Amino acid sequence: MEKIKVVVEALESLKLKDIIIYDMRERSPFFDYFILSTATNTRQLQAAIRHLKNDLAAAKYDMPNVEGTHSNAWILMDAKEVVVNIFTEDERKFYNIEKMWLDIPTVSVEKL
Repeated sequence: MEKIKVVVEALESLKLKDIIIYDMRERSPFFDYFILSTATNTRQLQAAIRHLKNDLAAAKYDMPNVEGTHSNAWILMDAKEVVVNIFTEDERKFYNIEKMWLDIPTVSVEKL
């Protein structure tokens, strides 16, 4: 749970919106948590990559793998047991992952 706190604090410090943490421990053999968030613009999206990498490194976690570093719409960060997806608003509406995962339990951001 400590890694999730580092990730969520980084996302919140950048004012990303609509953060949802899915508890995937009973669903996926590859990762434990899947985090969604929304960037209001591409600059914020790119800043999130830098902040997440720096904050995870400062907390002594391995460097995550990042897909979409040149994207202006969606990045995926694989931090082993935690996967982070950051979308722009339009991209998040388009993919609508929340609708597909209605039955997957979430972790309250406030309770971290």
